[in-house]
Amino acid sequence: MSDDKRELKLLDAWEPPAGAGAPIGCVATTFTFDSVFFEEECLGRFLDLESDPKDDDAVYLVEREKKLSGVFAAVLADQHHCKGSHNMRWNVLSARVKNGVLHAKVSLLHWVGWTRVIIASANLTPAGYRKNREIFSVLDFFDGSPAPAECLKETINFLRETLTQTAGIDGNPAGTRSLALLDGISADSRKWGSDAD
Repeated sequence: MSDDKRELKLLDAWEPPAGAGAPIGCVATTFTFDSVFFEEECLGRFLDLESDPKDDDAVYLVEREKKLSGVFAAVLADQHHCKGSHNMRWNVLSARVKNGVLHAKVSLLHWVGWTRVIIASANLTPAGYRKNREIFSVLDFFDGSPAPAECLKETINFLRETLTQTAGIDGNPAGTRSLALLDGISADSRKWGSDAD
């Protein structure tokens, strides 16, 4: 992050960095969840959509469908807050973590030449991202990245473990594709970050 004193906005972290390349996929976890907010604000930035659903709905729908057609996106939300309508091109998985709740707020964003980890206190809701005072950290991994490679490995392992511990994930196509995305990120980024293999 830069040395300037401006207050960083969490939504900015969903925007592709310069040189990141085309989006491939993302997996995020949350406790409470707002599907419209996630699709329009988070996914919209991740996909680098140019249209605005509030100003030009038809143009937005066409652009969104086109860009989502080649990308995988999934949200793993706690089972008590996993609700709301959403586009069938992205997935909501109900996390039924054994002996507890899913309270983590971790987002893993992957572009062709860049992987970003966002760890935050904010849920994927308008209040979490726009109203509450929250904290977050961003780690970027790319060829020559100084970020510790072990952090990316541990994040992928955490998401994989959370997915596999979620009841009903076996045989769920979205769960299978989420795990495949994590495997792909591991392969793509194996030489990214400091102390990488």
